[in-house]
Formats: sequence, C-alpha cells, structure tokens
Amino acid sequence: MCVFGIVANVINIQLFRKQGFRGGVNVTLTSLAVSDLGAVIFELVYFTVINPHLLERDWVISKAIIGIISAFTHEYFSRVSSVVTAFEICLCVTCPLKVKVMITTKVAIMVNASIFIIYWLYLFPQFYVVDFDWALISERNVTVYVVYTTARSAIFSPMTYYFTDILFPYCTFIILVSSCTILFVKLKSKARWRNRVSSSGQGLSQVTVREQKSCVVFMAVSLMCVVLLLPQYLLFTALTFIRALAFNGYFVDVRKVVYAFTRVFKTANSSFTIFIYYNMSTKYRSEFHKMFTKQTKAEHL
Repeated sequence: MCVFGIVANVINIQLFRKQGFRGGVNVTLTSLAVSDLGAVIFELVYFTVINPHLLERDWVISKAIIGIISAFTHEYFSRVSSVVTAFEICLCVTCPLKVKVMITTKVAIMVNASIFIIYWLYLFPQFYVVDFDWALISERNVTVYVVYTTARSAIFSPMTYYFTDILFPYCTFIILVSSCTILFVKLKSKARWRNRVSSSGQGLSQVTVREQKSCVVFMAVSLMCVVLLLPQYLLFTALTFIRALAFNGYFVDVRKVVYAFTRVFKTANSSFTIFIYYNMSTKYRSEFHKMFTKQTKAEHL
C-alpha cells in the first residue's frame, strides 16, 4: 500500500503541475499530495526497518534510531495533510462559490508553506526527550549509534502527548466534520437554487458548477481523512484511561493488533486521494488519460 501511495501521489503532483498553478486550489492540492507522499515514504521506511527478518549485525546505526526518525516524520507529514485539508475546507465553507477567487496562487503558496514550517514544532518535543550517541556493543565488538531516553522524557512526554496526540488532532477533526456539515447544507441550498434557475430557462455560470465540484472534492477528502485517521487517536485516548493497554499491560497484544490496523488506515488516507480526484474531477480524469495515452504511444514507437 505504501508503494501504491508513492506512485499515486507522484501522479497527483505531476497532473496538478500540468494543470497549472494559476489558481490556488491546485497549489493546495499539490501541497496535500506532497505531504501525503512524505507520509507514505517514511511509513515504508518504518515498516521496512521494524521487519524482524532484517538483521542489524553490520549496521552502524541502530534500527531504533531509524524507526524513531521515520515514525515521527511520518506523523509530521500525516498531520500536515490533515491541517492543509482543514484549511481548504474552511475556505470552502466561508465562501463556497468563490474558492478560486479567494485562494490566489500567492496566498495559497504562503499559507501552505506556513503550515509546513509551523508544524515542524511537532518534532521538537519528540526529539527533545531523547539523545543519540555512540555505544559499544560488546557482543559484536562494534560501536553503534543508538538512542537513549533521557530524564526529560518523564517531564515532557505526558504533556506533549495530551497536546500533540489528543488535543490538536481532535480539534482538527472537529473542524473537518463541522465544516463538511455546513458545506453540505450550503451546497444543498445552492443546488435547489440552481434547479430553479435551470427550470426558469436562465443560463447557469460554468464557474459556479466548477466551484461546487471543487468544494465536493475537498469535502470527500476531509471525510476520508476523519474516517481513516480517527481510529488511531481513539486508541491513543483509550491508552490514557485503560491501563491494561499499556506496553506492559494485560491487553498489550490487543493494543498491538489495533495499532497495526490504524497504521494501515493512515497509509490508506495518504494513498487513496487519487480515486477521489479521478472520480470527481473531469479535468483531472482527462489529464490522467492524456498522461498514460502519451506514454503508451511512446512505448509503441
């Protein structure tokens, strides 16, 4: 699924680039594809490293370090994706039929770049509580770069856990769900207005139809984000109340199984947007067909 997600997001970035960045919507969709691409790449690294069949006898860097860095970087990109989606859906709610007017290319670049930069703060507490240093492994008679848990972990980890893994994600989900609900109501009212206009014989602006389609695409991406990401944060919430789910708890195996499935859901969230774009965007579908038609012709030649 990670490999599929990498290919799908590379295709998304390429197609949005071909459509051009004259409007801010494509800039935001490209940012979403970039963050999803980063998420699936580092998820693939994480799953590869934790493979028990992959031995580290000849490694100078421990699997723990690579696993920690890749896991937290994956979380960074995954959270950036949800925030970018929340930003776009909020704008759709604010002005559902003026999205392309409101989001100019310059504004979209500045806002999306700010989200990527500001969210680097998520990584600071994660790496502040650990130290990386060399250690002699006497059994192998080699020096390996390893990770140490510091005394800062007991002080900062619980605090950052409540903010980064419970408060911020739930706030994002609330924004996404409430915005989708409001947007759905607005689009329904606009649809009734469009039917009245059509029945009266008046022409309907093509811009209005395209704007409505853009809002529907973002609403679908938002709902997929909530459905596929929420289970992991529900598990994180359960960990704070059910001691048996802790690392040394009675239900530790249950926690591992549930966590494994939530990781699959998160990877799906970063990989399956291509299906939404293909099914809901005529322009995207047309560019998609052109891309592979040209490649097929080139292969025949």
